[in-house]
Amino acid sequence: MPFDPQQLVTLQAIDFDVDGVLTDGTLIWSPAGEESKRFSFTDIMGISLLRRLGLKMALISGEPSPLVDRYAEKMHIPFVVKGTRDKAAALRDFATKFDISLEQTCFFGDDVNDLSAMEIAGLCACPSNAAAEVLAHVAERGYLSPLPSGHGAVRSFADAILSARNLRGRDVFQLRPPE
Repeated sequence: MPFDPQQLVTLQAIDFDVDGVLTDGTLIWSPAGEESKRFSFTDIMGISLLRRLGLKMALISGEPSPLVDRYAEKMHIPFVVKGTRDKAAALRDFATKFDISLEQTCFFGDDVNDLSAMEIAGLCACPSNAAAEVLAHVAERGYLSPLPSGHGAVRSFADAILSARNLRGRDVFQLRPPE
């Protein structure tokens, strides 16, 4: 089914992969073996705006990193699945928990391990530097960000949602986020 911008108006939930979507995909290990990742404040503001609109969100990652939990805590994202190979099952669990139809969800991913979830979500999205198979899938039926992962891809999606709903970021930012 081809992308219909009206889907941005009726969307109720977004599930994000983490590495390669919210980060630029870089993994850094310190000499002590500690892991670090880069997250963009541009994308952080995008998620904050989506939260203020009342959209439900989840992080679904193939990696078991504790940094995913820290990010979820900072952004008040209540549903987190880490270390999963079956992202479609995690998406189904999320939809069931929050009583949202899969048709009203979006999966935002970047690589082939995200395709199973992208195929069952009502909408899919990806950054401009996603894997070729993902770019091809999203080009036919989803939102292709003009920006790369970890550098505003999520914010561009948030801005597209705001625009489809005839809202301005500055006005949405004034709304109180849900508890």
